[in-house]
Amino acid sequence: MIRPSPWPEAAKRSLAGARRSVLLALLVCGVGVLAASGEPRPLTGTSDSLLTTVVIVLAVGAVVSRQVAIRRVRAEPRARWLLATYAFSAALGFAGLWLALMTGESLRGIGYVVAGALFALASWRVEAATPKRESG
Repeated sequence: MIRPSPWPEAAKRSLAGARRSVLLALLVCGVGVLAASGEPRPLTGTSDSLLTTVVIVLAVGAVVSRQVAIRRVRAEPRARWLLATYAFSAALGFAGLWLALMTGESLRGIGYVVAGALFALASWRVEAATPKRESG
C-alpha cells in the first residue's frame, strides 16, 4: 500500500482554518436551530421533498468526497477533496438552520446540523491520519 504524502504547510494551514470555520459555523447553526423553536409551520409536500433531496445530495457529496480524499496519495488533491467535504458539511448545517427558521422543526434541523458536524469530524480524522513531515 502506498502511504499518502505529508501535508505541505500551506495545505495544513488551509485545512485547519477551514475546519475551524466549519465547526464554528455548525455551532452557530445549532444555536440558531435551538433558538428558532416555535410554532410549527409545515412545508408543502413539494418543498419538503425538494429539501429532503437537497440534504441527501449534500450528505452523499460529503461521504463521496471524503472517500475520494482517503484514496488520494498526493497531498494537494487530498486537501482539495477534504475542503469539499468541509463545504458539504457546512451546507448541511445551513440547511438545518434554514429548515428550523422556516418551519419551526427544530428536531429535524438539529439532526441536519449534527450530521454536518459528524461529517466534518470524520474528515478531521482523515486529515489527522496523514503522516507528519519528517525533519532533516
